[in-house]
Amino acid sequence: MYVCALRPEGEPLSKGDVFGYIARLGRRPDTSLHSLVEGPFAAVATSHPTQLRPQLGRWGNLIGAGDVRLDNREEVARLARLDAADAESDLVMVLAALDRAGEACIPQILGDFSFVAWDPRAHKLLAVRDAFGVKPLYHRAGNGLVLFSSEIAPLQFDESYDLDYMADYLTGHTAPATQTIWRGISAVAAGGLVRHRGTVQSHERFWSADRFTPAEAGDEQANCMRFRELLETGIRTRMGAPGQTWAHLSGGLDSSSVVGIASSLSGSAGLAGTISVVDSMGEGDETAYSDAVVQRYGLRNEQVRDYWAWQDNGTGAPATDHPYPMLPFHARDQRVHDTVRNAGGRVLLSGMGADHYLYGSLDYITDMASSWRVGAAVRELSTWSVATRKSFWQLGRQYLVDPFLHPRQSVPHAAPAWFTPAMSGRLGAYTGRGQSARFGGHRFARRVAAGMETLPAWLERWPYGEDVEMRYPFLYRPLVEWSLRLPAQQRVRPHARKWVLREATRDVLPDSVRTRSSKGGIDARILWSLRHEKTRIDEMLRDPVLAQLGCVDGNVLRKSVDSAARGEPAGTVALFSALSLETWLAMRSGSDARQSTVEASAA
Repeated sequence: MYVCALRPEGEPLSKGDVFGYIARLGRRPDTSLHSLVEGPFAAVATSHPTQLRPQLGRWGNLIGAGDVRLDNREEVARLARLDAADAESDLVMVLAALDRAGEACIPQILGDFSFVAWDPRAHKLLAVRDAFGVKPLYHRAGNGLVLFSSEIAPLQFDESYDLDYMADYLTGHTAPATQTIWRGISAVAAGGLVRHRGTVQSHERFWSADRFTPAEAGDEQANCMRFRELLETGIRTRMGAPGQTWAHLSGGLDSSSVVGIASSLSGSAGLAGTISVVDSMGEGDETAYSDAVVQRYGLRNEQVRDYWAWQDNGTGAPATDHPYPMLPFHARDQRVHDTVRNAGGRVLLSGMGADHYLYGSLDYITDMASSWRVGAAVRELSTWSVATRKSFWQLGRQYLVDPFLHPRQSVPHAAPAWFTPAMSGRLGAYTGRGQSARFGGHRFARRVAAGMETLPAWLERWPYGEDVEMRYPFLYRPLVEWSLRLPAQQRVRPHARKWVLREATRDVLPDSVRTRSSKGGIDARILWSLRHEKTRIDEMLRDPVLAQLGCVDGNVLRKSVDSAARGEPAGTVALFSALSLETWLAMRSGSDARQSTVEASAA
């Protein structure tokens, strides 16, 4: 964890000037502090024995703080014109590249990273975050300083919530990736940088998915081979030291592909083990699929079985500084972390990420029609109608009629029944009063790009990052960029979503896994949890913090929870989002949260 401070007017800083912010850093008993101060800039970072890498560095005149794991260290070394062994850490390697090549080299840096670099010669600060927002980085201004931190806590001056953000969160949607629940605190955008030169601040995106559009056609066999090569590289670059790399294995296509390829690449020297979250209720049990992968490769498999929401693990929910959707399952997540860490694991591979750019949508059919390939669009729609047993006319209206009749239609977020009128008025404040469905070409690509923007909100951050690092092979940037250029029909086919991935893994996955079209879910477990933990939930909702903030009608929320517990779910995603956020608010400071200063951002 690290904190950086800049006095834009140029007056020198001392460590004492940022002591109050440093004190808010979460510190373990075995944690020490290290600092670098240079004129108007100061950086402080924590260090402890299980930390994966140093978070302060200096190269020449540049000093910086950050969490940097490079995929292309040799290439960055060439940019810096030095031997890769000459830099003591990936952070120092990046500073050396910046020193030699300037900020023009930033788009060429691949990996998971967030860092802040100060150049005293140019009086310029750069704060940079990786393309997919794997590593967090936050900033705010106040008290004559500009502050950056890998955590929100050091930047909190008070408990002032952004109610516009909360409105979108409570409907199960995501606000823009630069927004946080805290008023006045912003995140550096994924694939973005914040630049300070003197008192002037500017923002820039060096990477975004909307810069890529799919080709109309391409050699399927060659594309599958290239996809496989890139995925293999993504896995190799994310492997930790021997015996320290584990992988999630749900039995789904994505996690199974990571496990299968990792095992085929490195055999017994690769994965130390796999871990599966198993839920025997409803559609949650996928052990038949995960077992098939485990047996094929003779892997160690640990199972975290039948954990539920709001389960008491003796320690309570973790004190995170930002809510996350699956917080009520904190006992399960803690068990996953402890299982991996106690077995010597330091790296946990995840299959997350592929859904955001490989799953796709039928909007490619609309794009066909807009480019005057109407006959091909009709034939494609007929194929989907037969395969999915959906009405041709219904699909035709959705993809071939409405986009042309209503090219700028806005689809507002639906307000749940428990919203107060004031909260309903805040819906879509960050998204143009709703979800844009604009038409005008490249509809498929724009829909994928919009999904990629939500990715940082879904990446698993707790309890991983300090002593077990979650890594995402599907977020190897060359793989993502290649996939974004693939023809839509090589991603989306009836009963074969992610078609290119299925074809690229023919030799490493059991057919039962590779060809499956179903997907497990936890809806049944959530509804069971509402009944099983009724006493706990009733107490939490007796005087909910959300009602005190003016967000929800407590009586209506309680009735909706009771209805869902009786098996009458309506709007399960929004309901669970509300309970998740209420759990977080209650965890923040118990009854003290009820006296928080509430200030809404401008509508």
